[in-house]
Parts: sequence; structure tokens; C-alpha cells
Amino acid sequence: MITTVNILVRDRVGRALLQMRDGAAPVGPLTWSFWGGAVEPGDTDPMHTALRELEEELGIAAHPADFTEIGRRKGSDGQEAPLMLLRRAVEWGDFRVQEGAGAAYFHLEEIRQLPVSRTVSWYLANQPSVFEPA
Repeated sequence: MITTVNILVRDRVGRALLQMRDGAAPVGPLTWSFWGGAVEPGDTDPMHTALRELEEELGIAAHPADFTEIGRRKGSDGQEAPLMLLRRAVEWGDFRVQEGAGAAYFHLEEIRQLPVSRTVSWYLANQPSVFEPA
């Protein structure tokens, strides 16, 4: 069962735009994380969740064709979380951070040095290629 959707946003040189979770976040406070969130009752599928979360968190309007699923993490409880790549580049000025404590672009080697969420940590250990430019 899919309960959460994660979103990877990149700039034109392929750096990942990550979110700094604020200190009051119930999960992973003060860590760098993907964008995204929980599937809500009105969401028809993971794509709908990704579209809604991207709009809520970064003010970016997207279309289903803008996304590709590039990974899927399954927890020990059987819950699944797809990682959706926004296929178009997003640069400073194209978005505004509406959730979290901030945002920054990082290359893979920089991400390895950061305090990261469990999900980002899982991808670093199991599928680091998601952070590489296409």
C-alpha cells in the first residue's frame, strides 16, 4: 500500500533540490529531505499526490506527464513510497518554499555529507544513482 510520495526536483545541471525540514517536523526534524508527503483520501493515485504536494510545498504547477517514477522504497511494515522525478528543471526563482525551513541544491557527494532523512539515507545506500544527473 502506498502511503507517502517523495519528489525529486533538479536544476538544469542535475543538482537535487532538497528541503530542510523544520525543527517542529514530526519525522526527521532538521534533516535534508525530498519534497512530498502523505497520500490523502482525495488523492486518486501517487501522481495526484505528487502534483498536490509539489504545488503545496513549492508553488509549482505540474502535469502528470512531468513525472517519472524512478524508485520505490518499501518499509518493513509493507508500506510503499514511490520516488517521483520532476522531469523538467527547476531553477531559483521558479519556486517559493512554502513548507520546511528552507531549500538548497546539492550534488551527490555534497548530499553524502549532510544530515539527511531516513528516506534520503535509504536512497544513498541502495540507489544513489537517483541523485546523479540524467
